[in-house]
Amino acid sequence: MKRLKVTQELCVGCRICELSCSMFHRNGGFNPRNGLIRLESNRDVGPNKPVSKLDYPHVCQQCDPAPCVKACPADAFDTKEELSIRIVNQEKCIGCEQCVSECPYGMVLLNKETKKAMKCDLCSGEPLCVRYCPTGALDYAE
Repeated sequence: MKRLKVTQELCVGCRICELSCSMFHRNGGFNPRNGLIRLESNRDVGPNKPVSKLDYPHVCQQCDPAPCVKACPADAFDTKEELSIRIVNQEKCIGCEQCVSECPYGMVLLNKETKKAMKCDLCSGEPLCVRYCPTGALDYAE
């Protein structure tokens, strides 16, 4: 099955992945803080310091079993069979944030407007973060 993959050496920290994600999901507008992908920037660099994980995109790992799904008291996660992922059913979500606190990767977020949980849905099989990544640091492949 296809998954989002990261090649950290190619990431330049441009945050286009976060911007394209926030634009697609309209999580409070065109703002990298509202994307369902996170970019970690390590600015502790200098002489005699290793350049590892300078910029690193974090993506939903689509865990199986998924702690976020297990923690949900409202059974608000549905399976998208064609993509082999779980998504948050916005009608069932009660906004309790249990899934947010249980995600070991910090990839389940609470929408500030709707107060409902959200996680990567792979943009319905055409991830915009991959499409707009100018360096090829993100890939959607087997």
